[in-house]
Amino acid sequence: MEKKILILVESLKVGGGSERFAATLGTELHKHGYEVSYLTLMDENPKYDFKGDYHTLNMDDIYANYLKPGFYFKRGFNLLRYSPEIKRICEDLKVDTIISVSEIANFYAIFSRWFYRNKVPIISTQHMNPEIFMDSSIKYRLIKFFYHRSDEVVCVSREIERILNQDYDVKNTQTIYNMMDIEGNIKLSLEELPQEYGELFTEKDCFNFINIGRLNQQKGQWFLIRSFRRVVDKYDNARLFILGEGNLREKLQYLIHDLDLGGKVFILGEQENVFPFLRNSDCFIFSSLWEGLPLTLIEALSMDLPIISADCKTGPREVLCPELDLDENIEYPYLGKHAILTKKFPNKLLFKTLEEIPLNKTEKMFSDMMIKIIEDSNLREKYSHGRKRSETFSNKKIIKRWDELLNL
Repeated sequence: MEKKILILVESLKVGGGSERFAATLGTELHKHGYEVSYLTLMDENPKYDFKGDYHTLNMDDIYANYLKPGFYFKRGFNLLRYSPEIKRICEDLKVDTIISVSEIANFYAIFSRWFYRNKVPIISTQHMNPEIFMDSSIKYRLIKFFYHRSDEVVCVSREIERILNQDYDVKNTQTIYNMMDIEGNIKLSLEELPQEYGELFTEKDCFNFINIGRLNQQKGQWFLIRSFRRVVDKYDNARLFILGEGNLREKLQYLIHDLDLGGKVFILGEQENVFPFLRNSDCFIFSSLWEGLPLTLIEALSMDLPIISADCKTGPREVLCPELDLDENIEYPYLGKHAILTKKFPNKLLFKTLEEIPLNKTEKMFSDMMIKIIEDSNLREKYSHGRKRSETFSNKKIIKRWDELLNL
């Protein structure tokens, strides 16, 4: 008899790493004979492609008005209101296991057990560096209270697992890396660029840098844009393309204007198929302030793109430089086995011109590496063979770990 799996996730909207993880995992489990259903907290579009049945609690935006008084009261009320629905759906569908994806979904799944006596086994997944929650006493206490009540907490990197073990005293953990359809990436890359971007990407003699990620504080794109001003000063043919959408778009656009980078830096919004953009680029650049296990780095590796990445916690080091220990002290820039690591950026917003606030040492290092990758063809060649490394995260390998876990 097929095992029935319910994947509980905030949404399946295109653009989010956790959302993509949920769609990919569910689809792979469906291919391997599991009966898969998805339950989203919010019904957002466009959605990632997925295999299985779809259900939604159809909640309002759970992040709206997060700075206003009463936000956490409303979130607590929603937890009480919607958690019994999770129990009811599990009973109606005769679910064998819940897999909850990301912190909020984890809380809802575990609360349905703790408060409403939902008897279905729960596998929670942690996709973000939990250190970022330690400054919030509410979130810190919620993780400590809820996570050990899950049957298993799957972490997407070894560094995340270690932080949960040491800082949160959560012990029911194991690491299973994010998975990716490498062969599918290659096929998708052969599609044509959208017509409106074709000439832009194929302009003669231009060197194309690319970044993919939500336009929010986590992704740190303002450091990238400020650093790029120095690159353009030396190489006028350099171009930077940012694929993503988010609440900082307007500020980033103003920064591009203030730095006189119009026609050099382009924000192209969310793109359902990023691989033709990657195929037509020369270098992937990664500026995140914190992460989990970044799927975009694995995507770039699968396209054999040279990568320059900030060495933020967690993920980049494990994906790009497995030769390094997690805590190993290194000198930056570090020319690793599969990519270049630069010093991590500070966790602060900075939308100022270089005249107002000059580039700091970390920004200068980042721009130095972009200039070096333009100038040094041997360096580009060295880092243009990442596909073999990306196979470590292939769906064929990772789904075996999930199959083992679900059949314990």
